[in-house]
Amino acid sequence: MLHLFNNIKKKDILDSVLKALETNEQEEISVAISKLMKFAIEEGLTGNIWRKYILYVLINNDNAYTRSIERGLEAIGGNDIVMDDLAYFHELYYMDIKFLSPIMDFKFQRKNYNTYLKELIDEIIDVIGANTSLKAFEYAINLFYQEHGLADMAIYKAFRVDDGKLIPIKNLLDVTFNDLIGYQTQKKMLIENTEYFLNGKPYNNVLLYGDSGTGKSTSIKALLNTYFDKGLRVIEVYKHQMQEISKIINSLKVRPYFYIIYMDDLSFEEDEIEYKYLKSIIEGGIEPKPNNVAIYATSNRRHLIKETVSDNGDVMDDLHRNETQAEKLSLAYRFGLQIYYGSLSPKEFKVMVKALASKHNIVITEETLLKEASKWELTYGSLSGRCAAQFISYLSNKYLR
Repeated sequence: MLHLFNNIKKKDILDSVLKALETNEQEEISVAISKLMKFAIEEGLTGNIWRKYILYVLINNDNAYTRSIERGLEAIGGNDIVMDDLAYFHELYYMDIKFLSPIMDFKFQRKNYNTYLKELIDEIIDVIGANTSLKAFEYAINLFYQEHGLADMAIYKAFRVDDGKLIPIKNLLDVTFNDLIGYQTQKKMLIENTEYFLNGKPYNNVLLYGDSGTGKSTSIKALLNTYFDKGLRVIEVYKHQMQEISKIINSLKVRPYFYIIYMDDLSFEEDEIEYKYLKSIIEGGIEPKPNNVAIYATSNRRHLIKETVSDNGDVMDDLHRNETQAEKLSLAYRFGLQIYYGSLSPKEFKVMVKALASKHNIVITEETLLKEASKWELTYGSLSGRCAAQFISYLSNKYLR
């Protein structure tokens, strides 16, 4: 019976393998093998899938013992209890299961897949090495928690919120700042502030605002891909989840990483009051926001909350118009760093188009390229990075090298 390590992820796999061992029936064996193979393909794992599944269970086991190690505290609870649990998994890890022999050297390669989980588990296996003792097994698992913490944050770059829980986002666009042509000043400001945040220096919450398609969201994705190895993680929150943010931040403050609460395309209509929760979270309230949490948002509106004609004084339906207007502007002012992303000039647009065409190996004369780009911009879009990227996608079907 497990005491602390009873929070088993993908427990149906373990139950299925144990049931197949007990019954030795072909149908149960087939189900167990199928579940293990599905798990391996979903997670991008190869080799001895059974052992890697056991390690997956352990590094994802959220309990008082593992949390204390993650936080660098003296492990709580009786060591005998912990060792009893680890002894159970140690036995499973080295169990000789004959019917699993066909997948003891499982090979399956997925293109463009995050291999970080595979690398972490292989790292544990290397630490265990040839020493089959329980002590060696315990040491390898504890070392993982000391260096990486609970596996969810160690493995995944970004999370979304679902019913108050953080759900990993497994597939992310592999974009870097080199992919965002231009906007050097904006990128410099964003990178500088984020490095302050990651280095424990004073930093600001950030609002990226400006025209649609200018690279605001791309900058956040590039930031995450650039600084993931430095401990940066992103939690994506939608407008209707504002009331969840306080609980999310409270759960993150004891974790050993740096978190950006990210709100994309943020804006509020006049009758929406969710912005009041956000105002309080950014700067207000009795309990200050922890130093390992920052709030970054993108918006097409600088002031975030829709303003009406009456806010500017053309209609006198509010005796305290100035206070009303100040209330609407106060949310944006709580973002200490506001970075503007404007539309490109015609010259900048041409530079971006040429850079993207070269990057995507499109063979076309410069004269034809710029002539076609001008037609595309006039017909389909605007002078923006998004428009340029859409044009290049169109061209790639005709002029790809």
